[in-house]
This record gives sequence, C-alpha cells and structure tokens, in this order.
Amino acid sequence: ITLMVTKEKLLEQLEEWMDWLEIPNENFGGYPVCPFLAPERKQNKLLIEFYDPEEGLSLFELIRKFDQDDRFTTAMYLHMVYSNNYTVVDYQKFINEGLKEIGLGHLKAVCFNPHDERKTNGIMTRKNAPCFITSIATRKALGDAYRKLEHTKYWKNNRK
Repeated sequence: ITLMVTKEKLLEQLEEWMDWLEIPNENFGGYPVCPFLAPERKQNKLLIEFYDPEEGLSLFELIRKFDQDDRFTTAMYLHMVYSNNYTVVDYQKFINEGLKEIGLGHLKAVCFNPHDERKTNGIMTRKNAPCFITSIATRKALGDAYRKLEHTKYWKNNRK
C-alpha cells in the first residue's frame, strides 16, 4: 500500500511541476519554461511511467516499448530508486550511448534531478521535479523545438 501512495504522491507532484513548466515566465522571454509540454499533455502524447530496476525491466526495455507505440511523442520515466550516485550529465550520456548501441539512436534522453543546482535563464527549473526523471523524445522533435525558439527571446538571459 505504501508504494501506491508514493506513486500517487509522485504523480501529484509531477502534475504540479508540469503545470508550473507551462506558465509563461518573464525569465524565458514570456514563454513557458517548457513551451512544448502543454500541447503534448493536452493531446495525450506524453507517456508517464515509473522505472524501478527491482521490477525486472531495464530502462532500455521500457524505452523500446515506448518507441514501438506511436500514440506517444515523449516519455517520462520517474525513477523509483535513485541514490544520488550519478550526475544528470553522466546518466544522460550513458542512456544516449546505450540507445545508439541498441538501434534507437533517433531517440534522445534528457534527465531532470530535483537536486540539480543548474540554472536556466537564472531559474532552477528542475528543483520541483518530484524525483529523478529520464525524459525521452526523438532527436528530430527536440531539434525542431530548438529551432522554433532559437531566434526568440526565450534564451535572452543565457545569451551574452
């Protein structure tokens, strides 16, 4: 029973964080912190799953299942076990190299750690994430998103 409560609580916190990510923010030129999240959520294109290594499936197996399911464009894996023994950068690199090795190089991982001190446009955007999260999207979608924002005021505080 405790595990279910934990998952429900994580989902609640995830919803609150995602709501915040969708609010237009002056630090991002009036754009939401994550401008492409709202449409995905509204169209049910966002897959949210729990990743618990003790349940037997590897994260790569979960990602392969996501890749074969054309209902979703982005996946978020909420890590049920995280002992702070790896950094976002290292883990992201590990996942992305692994995806290439298993023929899923068209996908890219972006990881979020609520304990990450990194700031974007002066804001700690990850601090309200409910847990360590691995998000998966296609490289094409991420590239398209970047190009849409490239010449806007979204990055104004990161540009010198």
